[in-house]
Amino acid sequence: MSEENGRAAVLRASAEQSPPPKKERLLSLDVFRGITLLSMVLVNSHGAQYKYPPLSHVAWHGWSYTDLVFPFFVFIVGAAIPYSVESRRARGAGNAEIMLHVFRRALVLFAIGIAMNWWHKFDFAHPALDLAHLRFFNVLQRIALCSVAVTAIHLWWKPKTQMIFAAAVLVLYYVLMTFVPVPGYGAGVLEKVGNWVQYIDSHVMGAHCGMVEKGQFLEGKGLLSTLPAIVTALLGLWTGRYLRTSAGPYEKLVSLYFYGALGMFAGAFWANFFPVNQNLWTSSLVLLMGGMAATVLASCYYIVDMRKITWWTRPCLIFGMNSIAVWIGSVTFKDALEKIQLAAGDGKLVNLKTHLFNGLAQWFGPWNGSLAFAILYVLFWLAIMNEFYRRKIYFKV
Repeated sequence: MSEENGRAAVLRASAEQSPPPKKERLLSLDVFRGITLLSMVLVNSHGAQYKYPPLSHVAWHGWSYTDLVFPFFVFIVGAAIPYSVESRRARGAGNAEIMLHVFRRALVLFAIGIAMNWWHKFDFAHPALDLAHLRFFNVLQRIALCSVAVTAIHLWWKPKTQMIFAAAVLVLYYVLMTFVPVPGYGAGVLEKVGNWVQYIDSHVMGAHCGMVEKGQFLEGKGLLSTLPAIVTALLGLWTGRYLRTSAGPYEKLVSLYFYGALGMFAGAFWANFFPVNQNLWTSSLVLLMGGMAATVLASCYYIVDMRKITWWTRPCLIFGMNSIAVWIGSVTFKDALEKIQLAAGDGKLVNLKTHLFNGLAQWFGPWNGSLAFAILYVLFWLAIMNEFYRRKIYFKV
């Protein structure tokens, strides 16, 4: 019997003789996850093309409030891994069993993500399944890949090896993107077409990419850019692992703020040479957003876990403890609203989402009406998920 199998057998025997351990949770992490999910639904659910700049993605380089949201969620995915792994270890699972569970979960997430891509493009007037143009990647697929990679790294690599890997990825990614010539375009091209991310995605996935620019396919959440995204999740992993140590609360708080500020400074400095760009998931974005995420989590930790000021946290916990269900439900239902056609006053057909927005726009104008739609949509999903939270029903993948 191998050492790992022997250890797993001992843990299982011990678990059979004692009640299952209570799952350890960090309330501030659930709150931070909920804030991020609230933001994801808000920025993804405007009533029309009218969006205030902070609630829209930047055109390409740079960042806005909206561009924080997905990197924050990837960071949170990493931060939750130490808690999930140790919970399973306490129930007697070995590394192989834990990894198999994570891999199966990733496969389910990946499949759901592809199904959501299909539903987004589905047309009741032309219901045939267009496999030739089915998008392969998106939010859930990147989460799936990052969770598998970072869990494996956490289980089998020492912290020093993890840090060397992370640094190597960020530096080599920068070198590749800025100094290695792309066939037909040259070196240092960081526009939508002609960079290594777009070149690899377009040649490997072709029409299965999510966007088309100047007749060329590109994917904002594709293959090569997943590597630096894994580093974002690693930053979260190290944060979550540190929060589980025996260090005092104020020591943890100061450390999170210090390393968060250091990450933001390093990312802002690197952006002078390698612009912050979420679609390319540049190295500067990894450090900048990772630093911001650490400081936001530190603030949540201070307010919620240290000061015990929790009266305001219920909406965050409603979303944070059912995050995947909120994301899947809000996106698919919004797509459904866009597929239901109604007759407008002039006899033309408009989709139900536009019909609802037009009613709000009459009261608030197009810009505020679009924002009002997004806020009401968030409240709509809060009301739905509150019932599940109240009944302690949590959807797990």
